Amino acid sequence: MDTASLYQGLTFLAWTSVGFLIIVGACLVKVLLDVSKLMKEVNETASLIKNSAKPILADITESVGIINKFVKRTETNVNRFKNISGKLSKIALGMLSKTSTLSKLVFKGIFGIVKAFLKK
Repeated sequence: MDTASLYQGLTFLAWTSVGFLIIVGACLVKVLLDVSKLMKEVNETASLIKNSAKPILADITESVGIINKFVKRTETNVNRFKNISGKLSKIALGMLSKTSTLSKLVFKGIFGIVKAFLKK
């Protein structure tokens, strides 16, 4: 190989390398621009979602508060009902025991009277 052909080969290699670097650089710039546009759109989408989520979260918070108040009120009413039903059952049991005692006395009295009449 002579120097002229070696020089031409190296010159061709240099020019193709420069061309390749220019093509890769252009593609890299295009990719960076596309990524920049994508990031802007992602940022806009995130802010849109954020702005849309605020009222929804406020409504959910309000709904949870209402449900919490309803549950507390229901629990209070159930406890009142338990207390009232407990008192009523105690009263009913007390009345039933007194009634049973009274009925025993009445039956003893009636049987005593019947025995007294039967003995004569």
